[in-house]
Amino acid sequence: MSDRLVARLGGRFYYGWMVLAVASFGGFISAGSSQMYIGSVLLAITEDTGWTHTAISSALLAGTLTGGLVSPLAGAWVDRRGPRLLMGVAALVMAAGLLLMGWSPNLAVFYLGYMLARGAAQGALGGAAQRAIAVHWFLHYRGRALGIASMSVPLGGAAMAFAGAWAQRHGWDWRELFTAMGVLAVVTVVPPAWMLLRRSPEAIGLLPDGGPVADRTTKPGRRPRPTGDEYPWTLTQALRTRALRLLMGAAVVAIAANGTVVFYHVIYLVSRGVSQVQAVTAVSILALTGALANVVWGYLSEFFSERLLAIVSQLLAAGGILLLLTVDSGTGALVLSAVLGLLVRGEGSLTGLILSNYFGRFAFGRIAGLMASVQLVALGLGPVIASAVYDVFQSYVAIYGLIAAGYLGSASFYVLARRPVPPPSGPSSQPS
Repeated sequence: MSDRLVARLGGRFYYGWMVLAVASFGGFISAGSSQMYIGSVLLAITEDTGWTHTAISSALLAGTLTGGLVSPLAGAWVDRRGPRLLMGVAALVMAAGLLLMGWSPNLAVFYLGYMLARGAAQGALGGAAQRAIAVHWFLHYRGRALGIASMSVPLGGAAMAFAGAWAQRHGWDWRELFTAMGVLAVVTVVPPAWMLLRRSPEAIGLLPDGGPVADRTTKPGRRPRPTGDEYPWTLTQALRTRALRLLMGAAVVAIAANGTVVFYHVIYLVSRGVSQVQAVTAVSILALTGALANVVWGYLSEFFSERLLAIVSQLLAAGGILLLLTVDSGTGALVLSAVLGLLVRGEGSLTGLILSNYFGRFAFGRIAGLMASVQLVALGLGPVIASAVYDVFQSYVAIYGLIAAGYLGSASFYVLARRPVPPPSGPSSQPS
């Protein structure tokens, strides 16, 4: 039945858009284990159980590290076997973890549940595996496809947080919320993943974007999109290149800076005289425009070099951070937060595009998965380093100066990360 449905839908439009929609919805639902969603029910958990904030935040760290370990494996699975089985199993594991959290009689069971839920959600439903699906199915429209996929998780986090707050106001307790999220993950992700996802466009007689090889011409108004698909890149070969090491450096520094921006945004704005309500609204706006930034920068990549766009985004982010030091009103905080979101979140989809254009789609999941693992460590270290700087200098100027320097460093890495020389054919290839 599912094959007949695929054939029927594929006859009406390029089927890659359907695959992208299913993958993006999976990313949206995966946000049920996100830190933003857990934060929305944190007070209810602590009041009901007596567990400390430190104990619960340690569970978040354990779950995030689990996702980092799963991510390279999930990316490699998508490269080799496609997303169909992976997404279905990941949704079931995530659901099992959420149910354990909802029914947890003690902190140990809560930890186990969150590690299962976050590992499956972050490692397989979202993140590198999700981006690999977009890269495998698209070429000319890869920018907007990656943007849409990358946007789904932060949008899901915001939506789940709002939904959780609404449900609590209407009498739901935190255990019922996690149980409901587990049921939702199974009902809404498993059936479409099994019925509609396929390994690759070639598996249903298509090529990326839906056209034959001979028709891979530049779309009207678009720039030619270079790709590494024609060369037999492997993860081992890519790791030997200077380009990949520089791109990893750029992405690691950028995400550490991003994590620090979000971590300190509210408390910094309050220190500048902005009200608590306006500061919380500002960080919410930053998160939402940051989600939209993935699509904006991805779309621009169809007209301009993604490496150039990455450099520009990081330079503008550094300028925006320094401008934030002048904010002294609620209106200014809201406006600049909206602009900052568009600037500081551009590197995610752009780095994915550069990776796919330099190294192709056949090992993209492995490469992006490995990079995601390193980025998760940087995401946790960024606020720690910034906090140490604040403890020494007792100044937010020092923190935001460090963040701006990080964005400038990221831009420098992108400048140096030129396209690598294609590997020679054969098992002993040594790319430069």
